Amino acid sequence: MKTKVKKVMIVDDNEFDCYFTSKIITNFDESVDIMEFNSSVTAIQYLEEFQNVTAKLPDLIFLDIYMPLLDGFAFIEKFNSLSDTLKNHTKICILSITVDDLYIHKAKVDESVLFASKPITKEIIENIF
Repeated sequence: MKTKVKKVMIVDDNEFDCYFTSKIITNFDESVDIMEFNSSVTAIQYLEEFQNVTAKLPDLIFLDIYMPLLDGFAFIEKFNSLSDTLKNHTKICILSITVDDLYIHKAKVDESVLFASKPITKEIIENIF
């Protein structure tokens, strides 16, 4: 990502993982505005509502793969059906503890989607930011 990341959305049903990711980002750059969503459904509703308001959109979404109701791949499908404004403004980085090559390959099929293993580290943040 070449531009400075100013706003990050974390979508993870595990509150601890959300908190941990938020802390790592804040320790790296405390000026980043962080939005935490423990529900992928609520997160996609937010993006649907503000898909054409760049001031409300995150520059980057850290997205868990395994979530109830709407998993990470279904979230990406819905995301890709939204406005070009949103898709051009926001990058997605899938976070997962999976070691299953099939899931990693599936995550990397969409070249606009980044992939990182959990737990997130300062080095991962440095590479993405």
